[in-house]
Amino acid sequence: MGLSIIRKILNYQFGDNVGDKIIEKYGEKIKIEKSKKTGRIRRIYIDDKLFGTIEPTTGFVILTFYGGLIVKELLEFPKYRIIVKDEAIKFIREGKSVFNKFVENLDENILPRDIVLIVDKNDNLLAIGESLLSGKEIKDFKIGVAAKVKNV
Repeated sequence: MGLSIIRKILNYQFGDNVGDKIIEKYGEKIKIEKSKKTGRIRRIYIDDKLFGTIEPTTGFVILTFYGGLIVKELLEFPKYRIIVKDEAIKFIREGKSVFNKFVENLDENILPRDIVLIVDKNDNLLAIGESLLSGKEIKDFKIGVAAKVKNV
């Protein structure tokens, strides 16, 4: 039952049948940790490495860096990605937020609070973030924070 819930969450959150693809590829290697109090899914492990945690208020998966690497391979470029300029890479690796002026390109379909993959121009994963603005707003605004870094 837990795998079907994870499949549905990931399919809804990232589209492109990401949940189906992950279950198909890693099915037996997936372990689920549930809350002892509520019985709800809290953490997802693949190959004994933390893939992500379920955000209790939204029900979405907050990916770890490891989880981001897996999801990135399943999504076409530039889906759910914010591509940053070279001068921002150092700061992002330190866990600093992504500012609009350092965004080189992105998926314009990003919505506020989406979990995004922060990458360089060669599509190397730098961090996992949470968008604060829509893709259109990030592109149009020259000042402000585009995404908050969650995991590096």
